Amino acid sequence: MNQKRQDHSISLFKENIYQSIIDSSFDAIICKTLDGIVLSWNPAAERIFGYTADEMIGESMLKIFPENKLREEAEILEKLRRGEVVEHFQTVRKHKTGRLIDISVTISPVFDAHGTIVAASKIARDITEQVEAVRLSHEYRAIVESSEDAIYSVSLDGTITSWNNGAEHIFGFSASDILGKSISLLFDDDDQQADHILRKIKHHESLEHYKTTRKNRDGSVINVSETVSPLQDQTGTVIGGSIIARNITHDIQAQQLIWKQANYDNLTGLANRDLFLKSLCHEMEMVKESISRDNLVLLFLDLDNFKDFNDNYGHDFGDEVLRHAADVLTKTCRNADLIARYAGDEFIILLSGEFPQKDLKRFMDRLISKLNVPYPINGVDCRLSVSIGIVQYPNDADEISDLLKKADQAMYAAKAAGRNQYQFYVDDRSTTMSLD
Repeated sequence: MNQKRQDHSISLFKENIYQSIIDSSFDAIICKTLDGIVLSWNPAAERIFGYTADEMIGESMLKIFPENKLREEAEILEKLRRGEVVEHFQTVRKHKTGRLIDISVTISPVFDAHGTIVAASKIARDITEQVEAVRLSHEYRAIVESSEDAIYSVSLDGTITSWNNGAEHIFGFSASDILGKSISLLFDDDDQQADHILRKIKHHESLEHYKTTRKNRDGSVINVSETVSPLQDQTGTVIGGSIIARNITHDIQAQQLIWKQANYDNLTGLANRDLFLKSLCHEMEMVKESISRDNLVLLFLDLDNFKDFNDNYGHDFGDEVLRHAADVLTKTCRNADLIARYAGDEFIILLSGEFPQKDLKRFMDRLISKLNVPYPINGVDCRLSVSIGIVQYPNDADEISDLLKKADQAMYAAKAAGRNQYQFYVDDRSTTMSLD
């Protein structure tokens, strides 16, 4: 009698232990008949699926199946009747609210004392977060790998730790070429930007749309716009940085082309009138503030008898004459002098720096002499003659309009005096006064 009582106590103890394990489990532990009717439903099942035990016991398991997963139950029950175990089966079930849940289930047959399969036990684990994390990881990876921008990461010492297809396309290095190498490969040897970027990362700082240049594998320079962000681990510790670089070389080139078209003459390649006037205005302000010089010397040039070239040989020939004149002016003037095609066959030059009178005379004589050298164009020897008016700021005028008007007057006075010469504007009249 005592032995029976003891065995009964042990049996009750074991049953309580098993029930305690089931009740305290974080996984849903469910028992169902071979027809799919719920026999037991633990607290974790309530939490995961939203239904209480009272709402589910005696109900079909299909209650938590989405429409497109209903066929799975029949397949599972068939396997159980054959005594098979369904292990770690990943699928989707439906919460009471209608929300879909990613789960991993293991389903086993339950045998009675005679070895007959009488029911099924199911252990279900909610893996929605893990599945979502994997999905996002795949999405992020797809986004990174399909991006035309370079997306790569570096450690705190500047070692490259990831490298996408966009980076390979922009910089020319394959992942196998550059992973584990220093970020300095993308910089000129004397460039300190790598150290600057790493300092920013270490101090939890970012750089947004930072325009700079980088080096391609072949040594060519690339214009890029970079965004640099620190990378943190789960504790918030900075472990490296991520860099997104966009190749803006074509954008820069397009901007430069637009600027050049707006500021330079298409035929001669010289500055156009607008750029010249802007530069002249700036230089006049510099003189007013006495920053770099005390006066400006302006030359206004007009090719003599240019109309004859167009009339006798055609406009294409005239264009070649203008290009030749521009080439002579460029080669004769200094790099710092500003030369512009003002209009038609008129050119204008702003001389840089101070010019002593003797030096200016020698320069003007050389300029006229160089233009007068015969030059063959389409089989015709062209000898250019030029009339030049010279004005000085602020001696001759205070305003740009007056300065240009007087330069034009001096130029026409040079034409009236016989062409192929230069004249200064002095006291409302032009003169051929010697510079000696």
